[in-house]
Amino acid sequence: MKTLVLLTSQFPFGTGESFIVSEYRILSQSFDRIIIIAQNVSAERTRITPGNVTILRYNTATSLAGFFYLPVLLLANSVTIIKLFKEESDFRKAIGYHLTFKNLSTLFRKIIKAVQLRDFIRKSLSEEGIHESVILYSYWLKTGAHAISMLEYKDSIRIARAHGSDIYEEKTQSGYLPLLKYSALNLDAIFFISKHGKEYFEDKIRTKSSHFIVSYLGVVKPDFEITKDNNSGKFVIVSCSNMVPLKRIDLIIYALKIVNSDKEIEWLHFGDGILKNEIKEIAHNNLGSSLGKNYRFMGYYPNDKLLDYYRSNQVNLFINTSSTEGVPVSIMEAQCFGIPVIATDTGGVKELVTEGTGSLLPVNFAPADLAKLIEYYSGLNEEESEIIRANAMRNLSLNFNASSNYKDFVMKVNSILASEKISRNPY
Repeated sequence: MKTLVLLTSQFPFGTGESFIVSEYRILSQSFDRIIIIAQNVSAERTRITPGNVTILRYNTATSLAGFFYLPVLLLANSVTIIKLFKEESDFRKAIGYHLTFKNLSTLFRKIIKAVQLRDFIRKSLSEEGIHESVILYSYWLKTGAHAISMLEYKDSIRIARAHGSDIYEEKTQSGYLPLLKYSALNLDAIFFISKHGKEYFEDKIRTKSSHFIVSYLGVVKPDFEITKDNNSGKFVIVSCSNMVPLKRIDLIIYALKIVNSDKEIEWLHFGDGILKNEIKEIAHNNLGSSLGKNYRFMGYYPNDKLLDYYRSNQVNLFINTSSTEGVPVSIMEAQCFGIPVIATDTGGVKELVTEGTGSLLPVNFAPADLAKLIEYYSGLNEEESEIIRANAMRNLSLNFNASSNYKDFVMKVNSILASEKISRNPY
């Protein structure tokens, strides 16, 4: 029996990682059994998980009992901890990256967290009677990937996906992501969601490998005809993201304030977050009294309801102003419905927003730059708009189709598993 162990941050709980849903549909049909280990212990379950699945919740916070057990953990794993600490320090020194005291503290905590999670996985699999034929799959190149890098099972492999926040070190708040090199050397494969991410990672760790594979995410292509404009002259703009600093939603507001268009503009933002009240206040102060410019904050929308909205309503433009991204699924979903996109040229976005499907802005753009592009798209005639819509849907269908991309991912995983079995058991 072939078992998939999937380590997630949220899925199937809470509102995060909604993009796993499409992939999980394929995974559930491809493995005899799935064990999901979610690092979310508080939110309600919000996603359906078909198939033979066991769901476990892992608390990343050290409990009181765990705190008192730490000396034992440190002693029992002293060789591993010292080895990882030295390897990371030597690697950083070799590439000219000076580890500060804060970096070293972060590294130590990450190693401990990885060891604790490794022990939880090992204990959980033992309780489930699983000792071989396991695909250990961390959805992020973070603690889950570090933890499974320490595990060995017969006829098994260890893989991870790499997105954006888990590899683009300079764009993180701390400016440091520990154990990247360690994961690269000890995982059987890393699946990057963009070519840009793979190239960045190879340059960062000064290593190239056939085990580094580009594997795009995808969305389900809708089986319906795109309706013609039914907004009576309105030009509808949508943005969709968490209301957090790196999404820079305020830049959309400042751009809309100076847009000059003959059409009535309506901007809808889907998503919630810590900056909700601040963003609402900025919108009120800058757009509250603007004639011909309306806005609505739609709040959190479950993924299926957002797609239903796209299916039932005409949207003329999608905007993403993030300072950093991998390859945003939100843009894929917009292109799935033929919506032209304006986005910042960060991460692997340029692999998604290609010529003829939308426009790219430099990361450090001015609101006036975005305003000019909004004016351009609002001024297109129906024929010009339809060409862009067709291009967007074609790009999505060819490169970011969930069914083909995730089936290809499973085929590659099975191929790696077969290769590992042969190499470890040649006779």
